[in-house]
Amino acid sequence: MKNGITVAVCLDKEGGMIFNNRRQSKDRVMLAELLDSFPDRKILISPFSEKLFLKYPDRVLVVPSPLDAAKDGDICFIENLPLRKYADKISRLVIYHWNRLYPWDMKIDIDPAEIGLGRISRTDFVGSSHDKITKEIYER
Repeated sequence: MKNGITVAVCLDKEGGMIFNNRRQSKDRVMLAELLDSFPDRKILISPFSEKLFLKYPDRVLVVPSPLDAAKDGDICFIENLPLRKYADKISRLVIYHWNRLYPWDMKIDIDPAEIGLGRISRTDFVGSSHDKITKEIYER
């Protein structure tokens, strides 16, 4: 993608992202799917997400603030940071829906349609810890 960045997030049924500064869930199949979606590309992550990618150190770049560091064409995996401030910078949003309801104290703070993104695909797959994960991709 030449203009803008790609952001990937995991959300529960209500858009929840994080609870008590902990991720709601994790899934090995989802992580592999994310990495397979961007072969030969490094994904920018925050130190918070580093534990998820311990088996893939060559596939990620750990930076204090991935959304600030991201340049056009970069991919960021975001678990615990607000996105609204970066809405104009986001040209693709990849959402992995857990299809469950978890406790949350932080929800995604953007609506794809409100920032000019339209859904281009929706697929379901079976994860390692979830019977159903829905992947949606939105683009400008």
